[in-house]
Amino acid sequence: MGFRDWIMKRNPIFGSHLQRIGLLRIVPAALAMYLVIPVYIFLHIVCIKLLYNLILCPLLSIEPINLKNYIVFDRHIISELSFTGRFHCAYCEYANGLCVATGTLLTRISTEARAPANPLLRLIVTPLYLFTSALTALSQSISNLFYNYGMAPLLGLHRVSINETYAMMSEAGFADEFLEFGTIGRSLLRFENSSAVILAHALEQVESQWCPIKHLDGPPETVLPEHHAFFIERCDLCKMRKVLCTEGSVSPRKPTW
Repeated sequence: MGFRDWIMKRNPIFGSHLQRIGLLRIVPAALAMYLVIPVYIFLHIVCIKLLYNLILCPLLSIEPINLKNYIVFDRHIISELSFTGRFHCAYCEYANGLCVATGTLLTRISTEARAPANPLLRLIVTPLYLFTSALTALSQSISNLFYNYGMAPLLGLHRVSINETYAMMSEAGFADEFLEFGTIGRSLLRFENSSAVILAHALEQVESQWCPIKHLDGPPETVLPEHHAFFIERCDLCKMRKVLCTEGSVSPRKPTW
């Protein structure tokens, strides 16, 4: 058994891309992916759980995000995957779930948030909200930079521009009525949502290429990314290997090489 055959057997996902585009494209892109892990952890613990869920959501009279409904870990139990394959699937589950949860939270803020009526409390909440929104947007933007310049060019993945996201928001009327914190607050929310949309499209490209396996059926409150609809059943790993070897992704937006 040759090296490529051994890799294909031990790690069908990595082996498929190794066969298709070669190691020189994969390794730098993988390093960029690993380097952004601390950013997701910061976004999760500091921005979402601490600043938004624990502090701001009660003050803005909106329901906090239950991350357990979005971050679903269940693909690690697939015995045919290697340890690294399971790690990458868990990483995709974590990043995509966090991104979908963030998008849901921003939508709630844009439609449901109400600043406190108490002038003193409002004076405290306003800079805290502006700081949190800017910090969340910065965290997502850092992830987007790693994707745009460290992963997408090497793997031939598609990118979404800021102009495209603002056009989407204008068409949908996102945050048109959000004036709780003035025009600055609305501008920050839109930029934050733009960063979230760019990141969601980036993660769709990555997960559709590196872990396109169906999740188990969960409780009704579970929310999965929309691109999960294109994923392959757990019992069809041979089909997945064939698709990744030939097309490179289960996404409708195929890699450019």
